[in-house]
Order: sequence, then structure tokens, then C-alpha cells
Amino acid sequence: MKLTLKADKKYSICTCGLSQTMPYCDNTHREYNAEKNTEYKSLKITPDKDTSIEVTCSRWKSVKKNSI
Repeated sequence: MKLTLKADKKYSICTCGLSQTMPYCDNTHREYNAEKNTEYKSLKITPDKDTSIEVTCSRWKSVKKNSI
């Protein structure tokens, strides 16, 4: 998934695959971590200039497939 990021803005990217605002984190992992004793955290990015990045996560596909 390609994202366009603005300079000096903080972005949180989902790593758990449970976010309702994919690919951005909505902190759903916090409740999931408490219930399942896991340690998912979002990936924080703050670019120093406007940029485009490509992001992917194997967890995104497995969660959709298994509907955790």
C-alpha cells in the first residue's frame, strides 16, 4: 500500500492487523494485547520531508483471512 506522508507529521502504522482505519493504527491492539497477552505496538513514522512510502505487513493479510 502506497502512502504519501507530510513533513513533520507523526504517523502510526498498524502492525496488529486489527485497526478499523488501516493502514493507520487506531489502538485496537491495546485491548487485544490485554486479552491475548501479546505485545503489538504501532510503527511510528515522522518524516523530515514530504515523501511517499510503500507499507505492507504479513499480519494484515492473516487477520483478514482468519477474522480474529
